[in-house]
Amino acid sequence: MAQNWDEYAAEWENDESTTAFAHNVFQQLKALTDLDGKHILDFGCGTGLLTQLMSPLAKDIVALDSSEAMIEELDKKELANVEPVVDALSRGLVAQHPAFRKQFDLVVASSVCGYVSDVQHSVDIVYSLLDVGGLFVLWDWQATDTQSESGLTQDQISAVLTKAGFAAVETQQAFSIQTQDGLMPVVMGIGRK
Repeated sequence: MAQNWDEYAAEWENDESTTAFAHNVFQQLKALTDLDGKHILDFGCGTGLLTQLMSPLAKDIVALDSSEAMIEELDKKELANVEPVVDALSRGLVAQHPAFRKQFDLVVASSVCGYVSDVQHSVDIVYSLLDVGGLFVLWDWQATDTQSESGLTQDQISAVLTKAGFAAVETQQAFSIQTQDGLMPVVMGIGRK
């Protein structure tokens, strides 16, 4: 699903639902796993709202987003332990970029997977990037069916994580966010390698 995220970058953090989403995700992430000293990939980091929250705890973070304008907003935060990468997640990127030479302890994707064109391919790559025992946690708008324009169902997430090879898979409704379109549920998927 192609979308030009550059046009949203400058005003992204002015939307209360966007910042609420990131803060809810961070609270759930801290309850789920210890972030201290972790090597983390923030897949689809956007302007770095979640990256910034994780940064004081993490050893280091690779912040990946295909939107140059979003990464420019992240750069303004001047986070010393964060390496921003402007690109789409692909096997070529992983093979060539030095930021991907070491396996990750944790990969997070906050409101990302429901917007990528091939979720299975992206999750397969994420699986290959995780160290044994590593954790992949994703949050997306909860879709009501598989034909939704954005978001994912719990069944879709479970199937994708299982097919990628994760040893333990869990999905649940995570929280709801008040948006201009009303109260919208968010689903969380967890895959442990």
